[in-house]
Amino acid sequence: MTEEFVEYAGRSEPKERWLQALPLILAAVLGIPFLVLAIKFSLSIGQTTSYLFDLGTTAWEATGLVMLSLSGAFCLIFYLVFLFIGTRRRTWKWRIWWAVAAFAAAAALPTWWLFAGYFSSGPA
Repeated sequence: MTEEFVEYAGRSEPKERWLQALPLILAAVLGIPFLVLAIKFSLSIGQTTSYLFDLGTTAWEATGLVMLSLSGAFCLIFYLVFLFIGTRRRTWKWRIWWAVAAFAAAAALPTWWLFAGYFSSGPA
C-alpha cells in the first residue's frame, strides 16, 4: 500500500484543526472582558458583604450575599469547563454549542447586572 492511501487515525491537517478550533477560540477571546467584569463585580460585592455582616444580617441574606460574591468564580469555572468539553468534541455542531455555552457562562453575570441596573450611565 502506498503512502497516499494510508490514513492515520485521529490525525488531520493543521489548517483543518485550527478551523475546527475557531468557534472555541472566538468564544474564549470574546468571553474574557465579560469574565473581568464578573470577577470585578464579585470583588465589589465581597467588600460590601463584610460591612453588611458587621451590621447584622439574617441567614438568608448572608447566604445570598456569599453566593453573589462567589458568582464571578462560578462564571470562571463554568467558562473553563465548557471550553474544555468543547475541545473534546469532534463535530462542528457540538463545538459550536459548547463555544456558545462558554460565552454564555462568561456573559451571564454582567448581562444580568446590566438589565438589573448595576451598570448605570451616571448619577440620576
